[in-house]
Amino acid sequence: MEQRDYLMRQIEQLGEVLAVMLARLLGIKQKGNASLGLEELRQTYKSELDLDVEELIRIPKEKIVETFLKKNKLMEHHLETIAELLQVTGEDLISYDRVKDGNNILEKSLYILEYLQTTSKVYSINRVMKIGYLKNMLKE
Repeated sequence: MEQRDYLMRQIEQLGEVLAVMLARLLGIKQKGNASLGLEELRQTYKSELDLDVEELIRIPKEKIVETFLKKNKLMEHHLETIAELLQVTGEDLISYDRVKDGNNILEKSLYILEYLQTTSKVYSINRVMKIGYLKNMLKE
């Protein structure tokens, strides 16, 4: 029972870390300083997920779910937040004139959301809307 409580606390803490990370990335976006934002983006990914943005770009989209579930020991319910983080990151990279890298990250966000759409037992209209939004962004 004690071990289960410990695991539940760890999962909750990870969810909190992801929420803080998303808030930081959204804060970067509001600052508007591209060079500061890109460096802060790199530091945030490295410190919170032990993953460099450049490494994230190199991971094939087909391996992205596996990477987060195994390397970062995330649970499936964290993947939705990861998809949001990737979306913000992709949009930021595009705003920093790194369109190819930004689209690469957006494709990974879309891949995660589509994975969740097919594997999750819970239907999410929010997820469907995000999928549509990302597909439209990637068409442009």
